[in-house]
Amino acid sequence: MCIQKNAYRYSYGRQANKTLKDIMIPEKVPQWVRESKIEPISTKYNEKIATSQYCKPNCITVNYNGSVGEAFYQKDPFWASDDVNVLYAKDFWKLNQYIAMFIITVIKANKYRFGYGRKWTLEKMKETIIKLPSKKDGKPDFEYMERYIKTLPYSDRI
Repeated sequence: MCIQKNAYRYSYGRQANKTLKDIMIPEKVPQWVRESKIEPISTKYNEKIATSQYCKPNCITVNYNGSVGEAFYQKDPFWASDDVNVLYAKDFWKLNQYIAMFIITVIKANKYRFGYGRKWTLEKMKETIIKLPSKKDGKPDFEYMERYIKTLPYSDRI
């Protein structure tokens, strides 16, 4: 509360780090603090946010808003906001955490091409070509990707 009441002093370039030590703080907690009742926050959306969706596990999520291009492997069911593209494996291959880590690295290497003004929406993501190791027939070599990640230090922690 003491810092919050002094917040007006620290704006537009004036930083608290120089004068923070000078803010007066009571030696003991005031009685009114102990007597205050804090009501739990309630909302009509107890279970989920209206703009989110329930997603199945074993997929990769990619932000297209905010930190555009940040990608993560999701091993458990989760709720995703509208700012996230959820990517699942096609029927001809199976995603696991090792293959996901390889693909996530490639996705993150492409995030420099997108940003606030040029979001990596699902439509743009479908048009984006990412280069993966392939077999002689041109199909992605998922076995190689998994073996490669498993050779890295600390890969047993994934």
